[in-house]
Amino acid sequence: MGNTSKNTADAQKAYKKAKKRRRQLRKAEQLKAGNKNNTGQQSSSSSSSSNAKPKWHRVGKEDGAKKAVDRPLEKGYGVDQINELLEKRSKAKEIKDYAVSDEITKTLVKLQIVYDDDKRAWHTREWKYGV
Repeated sequence: MGNTSKNTADAQKAYKKAKKRRRQLRKAEQLKAGNKNNTGQQSSSSSSSSNAKPKWHRVGKEDGAKKAVDRPLEKGYGVDQINELLEKRSKAKEIKDYAVSDEITKTLVKLQIVYDDDKRAWHTREWKYGV
């Protein structure tokens, strides 16, 4: 009985190690792909401010967001308003004002907007009622 749990523990360790290695390989591939795409843009546009964050932007299926749906936004909201909400959320998180950040997140969830903080990109999904 003790031998079985040792085998299970060994298998879990091996799985975690393999998973970590796959993650590292994916990250390296993404960095390579990002460097290839941004080599000309980075040197010309952001040479003076190296730590400036890119602006929030909407992406679609053609940009790699597999579940993105190009649908109109809810009345009263446009692309600029969503970008402003996401910018306010980011700033609130930076100063650790999580109450404001959470309220903005709730608004975005109600609008069924999915965002990626690392890429500073967002997209809409198919409407699901009852959210």
